[in-house]
Amino acid sequence: MNMYCVDMVIGNLTTVIKEIYKKWGRKFGVRTLGPLGCFPVWKVLVTGGLGGCFEEGTELAKLHNGALFNILRELESQLEGFKYAITDFLPAITDLINMPSKYGFKEGKVACCGSGPYRGILSCGGKRGVTEYEFCDNASEYVFFDSAHFTEKVNQLFSKLMWSGTGKVTGPYNLKALIED
Repeated sequence: MNMYCVDMVIGNLTTVIKEIYKKWGRKFGVRTLGPLGCFPVWKVLVTGGLGGCFEEGTELAKLHNGALFNILRELESQLEGFKYAITDFLPAITDLINMPSKYGFKEGKVACCGSGPYRGILSCGGKRGVTEYEFCDNASEYVFFDSAHFTEKVNQLFSKLMWSGTGKVTGPYNLKALIED
């Protein structure tokens, strides 16, 4: 089932890229999926907030990312002038979640806003019929704003990584080099 889902998503992405290419799109910036099973929402929905990540979710992201890398290389060899920059979010986000202080954050596993374990219930702002929720004092100290989305500080960090990151995480170009080429 998992590989079927990955194949379907990659097939859809390939179709979209080829359609954009037909309309003269030649340069593409993409990113991989992060460790989905470690997002607060999945830790609550699947593990009941008992701790640890939902490993199957992260494994599915890894399958997707591998297929995405492969299809981009394949398209590069098939489509004249096709170039891409891909940023591998999985190791970067895993590092942020596990060692937030290394990047200037105080909390990597609990969301700033939400309810329940890890503030992983999608309730920030009284959404989805849940009227009680917690909100942190300073969102910039957190990796996750709510159970499934990053804080503005994380998004700024990753936009810099995509723009000028090195080959360790972003390649074969970063966005700046892709645009300048």
